[in-house]
Amino acid sequence: MAGKMLRVALIGCGRIAVKHIMAITKKNSGLLLCAVSDRTSGAFDRLFDFCKLSGKTKNQIRNTVNTYTDYQQMLQKEKPDITSITAPSGLHYSMAKAAMLSGSHILLEKPMSMKASQAKELFDLSEQKNRRIAMGHIFRYFPFVKNLQKDVAAGRFGKISHGSAIVRWGHDQAYYDQTAWRGTWKNDGGVLMNQCIHAIDLICWLMNGQATAANAMLGKRFHHMEAEDIALGILKLDNGALCQIEGTTNSPSREHEASFYLLGEKGAFRMGIRRGKPYFDIRINGKKKNFEYAMKEIRSRGLSGLRSLTNPHAAIYADLRDAVLNQKSPIADARSGMTSVESVLALYLSAKEKRQIEIPLATDFSSQEMSEYIFGE
Repeated sequence: MAGKMLRVALIGCGRIAVKHIMAITKKNSGLLLCAVSDRTSGAFDRLFDFCKLSGKTKNQIRNTVNTYTDYQQMLQKEKPDITSITAPSGLHYSMAKAAMLSGSHILLEKPMSMKASQAKELFDLSEQKNRRIAMGHIFRYFPFVKNLQKDVAAGRFGKISHGSAIVRWGHDQAYYDQTAWRGTWKNDGGVLMNQCIHAIDLICWLMNGQATAANAMLGKRFHHMEAEDIALGILKLDNGALCQIEGTTNSPSREHEASFYLLGEKGAFRMGIRRGKPYFDIRINGKKKNFEYAMKEIRSRGLSGLRSLTNPHAAIYADLRDAVLNQKSPIADARSGMTSVESVLALYLSAKEKRQIEIPLATDFSSQEMSEYIFGE
């Protein structure tokens, strides 16, 4: 089973699809790209121009990959083992559902859906059909994360007081103008649904808790679009800990930052990435533990584990392949997709109704229902 090649079909040829192509075609990935679908004819060839592959490799792939403009037709004809979905967020639900009904496992870019009930439906369907869903929650696959999560859950950091996730991922107006769906409530959402959902998923996972209540405020300060470009929120977790969320696309585009902090009775850690460079500081009982965790990472994943920042999608694909072949859950599984969507929607609803929102949501809610939200000056 270890040497079995799994056939992968890709839906969507946008910017993020480059990372998928590079991960699938990586040497010894155990994966074979069999087909690509995009509504725009010729999109696959244009996508390939951005892939850093040798001319020989590109020609080999072009000669073996079938291209489609109808993903339903692709699913019926190709019957892939894995379907990777990188289309606009508003299409994720319908595409993932169709792929699972055709018998495929899924690698799904975030968010799982723009509506709470749809996310739950995908989770339930994956359970009923025994299909694996790996979410594109890339932060779970960064160095040190898995070992830190295990140690927090085991009590090494003691009782957790609180945590925070900061995402300052600047984009100029051109980013939102390049395609009509970006920044819309129906098909994209703002910084919470687009940029912060990775971080919300990670910090709750690291804190070993599930969100049970949400409070938030939103702003639209620097961009012309429907949704928010700045959000501040607080999540309460089922273990009593509090989690602070900050997200914005208003910061300088060359100073991208995703930072995480956790404080427990016995220790604390800070970690993240700033301007493309990772950093971490781990302390337990007043002693620095950076070297210990670096050695743990090397022993468990080799030096490649420390290099996973360069393309975390390769780690996601390796994890999903292992999950499919060995009948287990991926690290970022269907449940993580469902709960992160519900947390974001609860934050949105809190801002809209100016009150604390309990999780699970009492009634269904979608990002499109934020279209009536009025931003203050």
